[in-house]
Amino acid sequence: MRGRFNTFVARHEVPWELTMAVLAVLYVVVGFATDDAPGGLVSNLAVVDLALTVIFVAEFGSRFLASYDRRRYLRGHWIDLVALIPAGRGLRLFRLLRLLRLVRAFAGFYRVLTHYERLARHGRLLGLFVAWLAVAVISATALYIAEAGVNENIQTPLDALWWGVVTLTTVGYGDVFPVTPEGRLAGGALMIVGITLFAAITGTITSFLVTEEASEQAVRDDIPNTLRGLASLRDDGIITAAEFDAKKAELLARI
Repeated sequence: MRGRFNTFVARHEVPWELTMAVLAVLYVVVGFATDDAPGGLVSNLAVVDLALTVIFVAEFGSRFLASYDRRRYLRGHWIDLVALIPAGRGLRLFRLLRLLRLVRAFAGFYRVLTHYERLARHGRLLGLFVAWLAVAVISATALYIAEAGVNENIQTPLDALWWGVVTLTTVGYGDVFPVTPEGRLAGGALMIVGITLFAAITGTITSFLVTEEASEQAVRDDIPNTLRGLASLRDDGIITAAEFDAKKAELLARI
């Protein structure tokens, strides 16, 4: 039974991860929409919230029980467990824990993207970019949730997103800044983690471009030797003159 379940998940990993990622985003939206919803809508949103929570508990529990190394699975998915902690409407800091569910969403999107061969070849850069984007979105969302109605400079989600962009790029206009403890916590996370990831992305791209240029130069430097080898094959009758001319034209086009 355990093997069949794991095989099913592995075989349908892309739709599974996409579905859970979309549900994670919906879970966050519904949770915070409940706080500002009129009384008549709160009960309906609470039902949706409960249904999503049941889905996440069932998904986490089933994969945990089906894992052959449960301790290792728990170490790799502890954020999913923490994100399931019930959050009271009056406990602002605990409600921000719900945002951890977005980590699962971005992790799911990353795993889906790595299924595409061309993207998988640049897995390190892709992972850094997804992590950077996750930190930016989660921190900006946390700032808006913590400071909407408290900070006069945070009126819309775009204000929080603007703050995130200004912070990540280290421009620092100073027109938007957090004033609550929760908002400052989000700001600290963005400044420490986000900027570090941004620097890592820049370094990885630079390294990639230098490596690609070095590889291309090595190929160009080896063209004369390759042409001599092809000429020998042509003279020995292993390849035809037409094949030699075609390959020669292809190699010379790289110079």
